[in-house]
Amino acid sequence: MDDLKARHERLLENHHGALCQAAERLLEETAWSLATTALLLRATGLVGSQLVAVGDLGRWIEHLGPDLDAFVRLRRQGVEVGEAYARCRALEGDTFLGAWEHLQGRRPLVSHDDLHQFAVLSQQGFSRSPRNLLVVVNWGERVTAFLVACDRQRKRPSPAGPG
Repeated sequence: MDDLKARHERLLENHHGALCQAAERLLEETAWSLATTALLLRATGLVGSQLVAVGDLGRWIEHLGPDLDAFVRLRRQGVEVGEAYARCRALEGDTFLGAWEHLQGRRPLVSHDDLHQFAVLSQQGFSRSPRNLLVVVNWGERVTAFLVACDRQRKRPSPAGPG
């Protein structure tokens, strides 16, 4: 098991109650929408777990606005910062410059595209059998997302054992 998967597993064990609550709520939902339940876990800070709507993840995770998505895509393709900046400035002009200036001094963890990918992952999990819950983890320096089967907590033996 790789390190990230092991860290995810430990977080799920530590937040088993919230996982069960989120899974039960998700199983009650009849259709996927941006209001579909997701579980947001924080590896740092005071609030460790929170049930949120998929469409509200951007309220709880520092993220770039959509005006910087082209820049992020170029950087992820290996384009140098200066060249990506120049391309985006040429294509998007003042819109890009305004978003760039607004970014200064902030440390967003995900892009607008990433938030979209979380929604897509949630849709995929909703359509699976058994249904899967989107779990998003804010590590403080980065964010990861994965799916967990909603029937997972039913298969776990109770910590007290049988009886």
